[in-house]
Amino acid sequence: MTVLPFKEDADFKKHNSKVLESSAEDMKEFVRDYQSLQTQLEDVKRDQKDLIVVMKSKGYDVKALREMLKRLKQDANERAEQEEVVQLYMDLLRS
Repeated sequence: MTVLPFKEDADFKKHNSKVLESSAEDMKEFVRDYQSLQTQLEDVKRDQKDLIVVMKSKGYDVKALREMLKRLKQDANERAEQEEVVQLYMDLLRS
């Protein structure tokens, strides 16, 4: 079986050029969007830290606030199950 070479005419080169330009634009757009999202994420994290600082300045226990936020993220059933297991372990330690 022989492999036929691609045609190397002007239309073929024009097509390849357009494909490369399109790929380059896709890549540039991806990088711009990703970097934009990264910047937004950093801004949000900084804002979250600022909120924690405000609550700390008001006298709240930051460790407890973080734990509360962690628990709020969990599914209610998952959280209840985890609390039951922790309670079981605590009871075992006391016996």
